Amino acid sequence: MYRHIKKVSRWQEESTSIFPEPVLKEVETIPTDPVMWKRLRFLTTDFAKHVYRPLCFHLQNGEQIFGEVTELNSDSVQIKSPEDLIVALEINEIKEIWWKGKVLPTRF
Repeated sequence: MYRHIKKVSRWQEESTSIFPEPVLKEVETIPTDPVMWKRLRFLTTDFAKHVYRPLCFHLQNGEQIFGEVTELNSDSVQIKSPEDLIVALEINEIKEIWWKGKVLPTRF
């Protein structure tokens, strides 16, 4: 019994087409405070959600929001109030985070 096996060529054809890199529009962004972002990231952990309650977020415009961090993005955060309302804020809007009448200690 004989089998015919087609021999594969060692040379393979390559494409010589050149495609330009896509040009991305530069979006003007305000850099997020890395310390505040790390503090908020810590507050997304189960431990922090259990221990650090209630939290009060003091905003740059003088408002105060009570609640817990439910979601954190690169430049925004979602806070769930005790009434189960979700508020989305830019991280740069937060001036300080308070817990039990004092500024929340920075731990990371």
